[in-house]
Amino acid sequence: MEMKEVRAAPPSDYQELQFNRDQHTVVTIGHPVEHPRDYVVWSICSLCHGNPLCFGLVALIFSIKARDMKVIGDLQRARGHSKWALRFNGAALIIFSLIILCFLIILSIRVIRLGPHFFRY
Repeated sequence: MEMKEVRAAPPSDYQELQFNRDQHTVVTIGHPVEHPRDYVVWSICSLCHGNPLCFGLVALIFSIKARDMKVIGDLQRARGHSKWALRFNGAALIIFSLIILCFLIILSIRVIRLGPHFFRY
């Protein structure tokens, strides 16, 4: 296969006028404002599945507050509530994981001690 160079036709005067109306217009694009996350779904999961010390409920309250502040437009307070929701969700997850881990360790120790009699009905 032979490759050939293809050139586009130069734009017409009408196209130049249509797309280049004002040559001195400068468009400045700034960084968009990043909205804080509200962690509502994670808070609902923490509330329903693993709710040690009511951390899931507290996280859900802070998540809803963060969402409300985001809707109002107060992003600073929304970030603060979002951080607290994240902390309470993390604490609930860690405590729930430790409870499950302790339960599995105790269960495995009982299985090892009792041996085959553990599974007898």
